Amino acid sequence: MRANTAKTLLRSALTVIGLLALYAVIPVPGQREPLWFTLLMAVGGLAFLAYAFITLAQRAQRSTNDTAIRLEALVAVLYAFVVFMSLVYLGLASSPGQFDELHTRVDALYFTMSTIATVGFGDVHATGQAARLVVTIQIFLDLIFVGLVARIILPSLARQRAQRNEARSAWTGPDDDPMDPPH
Repeated sequence: MRANTAKTLLRSALTVIGLLALYAVIPVPGQREPLWFTLLMAVGGLAFLAYAFITLAQRAQRSTNDTAIRLEALVAVLYAFVVFMSLVYLGLASSPGQFDELHTRVDALYFTMSTIATVGFGDVHATGQAARLVVTIQIFLDLIFVGLVARIILPSLARQRAQRNEARSAWTGPDDDPMDPPH
């Protein structure tokens, strides 16, 4: 059991590292690329994320009891979303008047994470209408993601608790004290 957990954590960590490495080198839409390329990347990114969200929701609905696989997929989708939104914000920041203090990839990643975590420190913030619209869309998608997390995790926790209670009940019997060993 612990070996599987360690493998799951390692795969999740490698997924996050890989996505952040991709983020470091992928071309930024809106900076030096033509408008058609920027739009193509945005539509492609949204299509991929929509597919990932739908697939994850379907897997969660069909899945039996493998919480680790679902959580691993959830981490991958979350970080793909973070990278996508960070690239969108970085591209938007190249237009004058859209953001205050968003100049680098680290700034964009920081802003995306602070928006997801709803801390909003205020040092980096949207000022233009396009940027505010994109932030609003991200907040909406964040809420959907929280609902998806609840849909995936809560039933698994309830099943695990029921299984523990069944095992405890079978071990102790209905009239026995659960702290006493079996007779």
